[in-house]
Amino acid sequence: MVEPSSPRIYIQTAARDRVPYFKTPPLAAGGRSGLYVFEHRAVEAGSLPAHTFDTDILMLPVGPQAVRFQSRLNGRKVSGLIEPARFRFLARGDTLSTAWDAPVQGLFLTLTPALMSHALGDDRDSRPMELVSNIFPHQDQLLCHLVEAIATYVAGARPGGTLFEQSLLVATAVHVQMHYCAGRRSDRPATSLPRWKHARLAEYIAAHLGQEMHLKDLAAIVGLSPYYLARAYKASTGNSLWQHVLESRVTEARRLILARTELPLAVVAKDCGFDSYRQFIAAFRKFFGVLPSEYRKSLRAG
Repeated sequence: MVEPSSPRIYIQTAARDRVPYFKTPPLAAGGRSGLYVFEHRAVEAGSLPAHTFDTDILMLPVGPQAVRFQSRLNGRKVSGLIEPARFRFLARGDTLSTAWDAPVQGLFLTLTPALMSHALGDDRDSRPMELVSNIFPHQDQLLCHLVEAIATYVAGARPGGTLFEQSLLVATAVHVQMHYCAGRRSDRPATSLPRWKHARLAEYIAAHLGQEMHLKDLAAIVGLSPYYLARAYKASTGNSLWQHVLESRVTEARRLILARTELPLAVVAKDCGFDSYRQFIAAFRKFFGVLPSEYRKSLRAG
């Protein structure tokens, strides 16, 4: 599904024109301004002349068969098979021309410099980070899982809400930086969140349940990058931070339904900070096994 306001992926041609990646509309698209753009595309056999991206881009084929390709990366010839579930990665600023011999379907994900920068935050070392393109198809199971989860989120399955989306993006951005960086960086082990930081975070979440929460803001409260906050929280509690926020919102929603039996459920959803009424219903059923309306009826029947 493509919403009218969905962002699109653009390329810069050799003539320095900025044009859509492909002229035809994608099968599905989504994204968040300044962070990422996602497109699910099916394209006929064809070619693209030399072009560059102003973002880093992941290309994951999802079609049923391998397709032969011929490319030039910064003038260097690369050829092989575009194979299902095998990535191609192009770093921003690199020049690519490519041709493919048969129809191909794929997931395309661009990651903006802003996203790449704030994912690791101040936990990055001081060396400039240079990412290296790898357009020869290669396998990466974790990255495949992350991109497919983003595709599912864009398609409308959003029980985890915005914070879940942000967690996926941060994990993807860090994984790309760790695996496509010149002079590959090693990741440090996850450490538990100190008790005082956990308490400060819990206090903030409880006080702001009715507002949209951003992973970078939560991270700033405890002085960590979004990536290391997510890892430390999981190491400390066994649960993801977005799951904790979702459970806190559902618990507050149940309290409101119990305390104010005439309050419209749509108002309950809004007051508890859910992204949408649909997300509220899905989350309530996930945690309590019944719809909010069914829970209210059971209270009135009792």
